[in-house]
Amino acid sequence: MSGHKLNAVLLAVLGAYMVVSLLDWLTTATALASGGHEGNPIAASVYVQYGATGLFAFKALVVGVIVAALLLVPRRVMSLRVAVWAAMAFALVTAVVVVGNLHALQHLTNGGDLHQVLPSNVRFL
Repeated sequence: MSGHKLNAVLLAVLGAYMVVSLLDWLTTATALASGGHEGNPIAASVYVQYGATGLFAFKALVVGVIVAALLLVPRRVMSLRVAVWAAMAFALVTAVVVVGNLHALQHLTNGGDLHQVLPSNVRFL
């Protein structure tokens, strides 16, 4: 694959990572407000001190550093192909975290009915 196409793939995967990271914040904040616990001690401390807005800022900072590193690290240090794989790994791990958050929400609210947790416009297959 050409460098131009790999660069486009990297940008698309980073976009997906940012979207699932936003979902991570949303599901985490909702779970915490419903009595859940944050597994990351730093994020938990930020949430206790600054609430959901502080948690958003913390998660946005972490995501921003990762995105910047994958975009700005010189290619002699990290190839574009490695950056794409790393971005995919971050996106996949974060997506798994979102699924875990949804599972936790299912048990924290409304007697375990996930349909009652999500907005009414979210549909399951």
